[in-house]
Amino acid sequence: MSSGPSFPTGGLPAEFTPQAYPLPAPSLQPDFRLVCNLAQRIPVGPTPTGGQRNWIGIADGWFAGKWGSGTIVPGGQDNQVVTPELSTKIDTQYLLKTNDAEPAYITVHTEGWRTGNKEVLAKLFDPTLADGVSPEEYSFRLYVHLETGDARYKHLCTVMWVASGARLGAKVIYDAYRIQ
Repeated sequence: MSSGPSFPTGGLPAEFTPQAYPLPAPSLQPDFRLVCNLAQRIPVGPTPTGGQRNWIGIADGWFAGKWGSGTIVPGGQDNQVVTPELSTKIDTQYLLKTNDAEPAYITVHTEGWRTGNKEVLAKLFDPTLADGVSPEEYSFRLYVHLETGDARYKHLCTVMWVASGARLGAKVIYDAYRIQ
């Protein structure tokens, strides 16, 4: 019998510990890259939890992946909350348009966090400085959900992705990994 992963087991019945009943660990497969051009940030104001809410429009962009490619339809948005330490909770909604002769439309919803050293994060809010910040200097991680009614891409509705991103000037780029 497998020794299983090293999870805490206090309080679990013996027959349900990871060692007694091991489950398969998920794996990550590179699946698609997305690049967004951002509109100007609009400061909305303070939140009840002490952060600053910003509204940033998604101007346009591109995506390419194992299942298709295309453009980002203008009009999406990033409704973010920036903590006093400059960590940023990301919550985006936007629309993909595939390059098919008859395009499919796929909604994208991401949620996640951009965290790191406060001085590094401050540079990411200035498009002239953000290009000089390496993605290795901070963490930008997302959960990605896609949805469509188009039968050609319906399989995307039941997939889970996590992504690693970067802020480049007035652009955001991320690589999405399919969870297997």
